[in-house]
Amino acid sequence: MKYQFLLLLFLSLSFSAQKAEFSNVETRKATFEFHKIKGPSLGTGVVGMQTIKAFAIFIEQESTDHSPEIFNKVQFEAMNFDGKKSTVFLCIYENENGLPGKILDHAKIILEIPIKNNKIIADLSSLKIKVPTNGYFIGFEWIHSKENIINGTQTDGPKPYNPAISGIQIEKPNLFFFDRNWQKDKEQLSSSLKIDVDYLPEN
Repeated sequence: MKYQFLLLLFLSLSFSAQKAEFSNVETRKATFEFHKIKGPSLGTGVVGMQTIKAFAIFIEQESTDHSPEIFNKVQFEAMNFDGKKSTVFLCIYENENGLPGKILDHAKIILEIPIKNNKIIADLSSLKIKVPTNGYFIGFEWIHSKENIINGTQTDGPKPYNPAISGIQIEKPNLFFFDRNWQKDKEQLSSSLKIDVDYLPEN
């Protein structure tokens, strides 16, 4: 009986700790659509790395006369290697002197990427996340777990993690990554993530 009580207490504490870890993550209000595709549109993109926690791109806001906006839908393409599901955070960051800064309120959203290649539409409208007037960064933070690691023949160097997010080549590189701190990608292997965002007027 005492053992059962201790086990129950341990499970309760474990659950509480997990809940605290994800306290700033929206898991209930955002909704997602998944549409199977043959593969990422342009065959370029990024995966998480053991040394790289996140990738993001900058989106500049056009000046408008109407009321402030809120985020509506975010659309992107993703795939997994190894024939398994993965989890990742969709994040929207403040613009802090030209680099990703603090994550906006309610704008760290966990989602599960299915096994197949998918076009994913995330409906964030119910979260009422305000769009910063000085531009913002949007991207993904990889979860470095054994479930997300990409298995293969690699035996040394940083290990890669699912999912792969589709990218696009543009004339002016617009890809930032986090490796101890945020910095602009100089390799330009994929000069921008392929992310489409639209907005709703704030009521």
